[in-house]
Amino acid sequence: MQINWDALWSSGLGALIGSALTLVATYFSFRWQRSHQEERDQEMLHGILQSIHDEIETLWDNYMDNIGHRLEALADSQPLNLYWPVTQEYFTVYNTNAFFIGRVQDHDLRKLIVSTYSKARGLIDSYRLNNDLVQKHEHAFWIFQETQNQIHKANAASRFNALADYAKSLKKGHVEVKAQVQILLRELRKKGVLNKPHQIAK
Repeated sequence: MQINWDALWSSGLGALIGSALTLVATYFSFRWQRSHQEERDQEMLHGILQSIHDEIETLWDNYMDNIGHRLEALADSQPLNLYWPVTQEYFTVYNTNAFFIGRVQDHDLRKLIVSTYSKARGLIDSYRLNNDLVQKHEHAFWIFQETQNQIHKANAASRFNALADYAKSLKKGHVEVKAQVQILLRELRKKGVLNKPHQIAK
């Protein structure tokens, strides 16, 4: 049997070239898919940061309109002797996208986002405690009104003073969160989240 070396060589060379072209095509396809995925991830993160900006800005504006300005107007010796209902979960965008926040490359921005939400939660807890103090004062005052007993009068006065003292802590927390919110919104705008997608993460 005579071997046709020319045909064998041509066949082998063709197979080799075909395999090489397949590898090259696979490589470029992988690179394109990876680049495309990175672009989509970048756009998604950009959208999330836009949403965080909008969530923080909207919540803070509503807070200031409802209670923030009233707290700022309090004299140092005055209590915030009113209820401010804080029963719902406010931070929907942040809570549902915590994984993507971790992909923000800018360490300072990432830390600022987490810190701002953490301080805001602390302020909400402070209002819950203030609500509890208001309730206790109202209850003590009501008992005094019913009994006209001097012991209950002293208890109501003590509850009032506790409210006045706690208002100082509320105002301090308010000032800290206000500063943090302003810094975060400014940094997000500097990163271009209100414009086209920016290189914030890979």
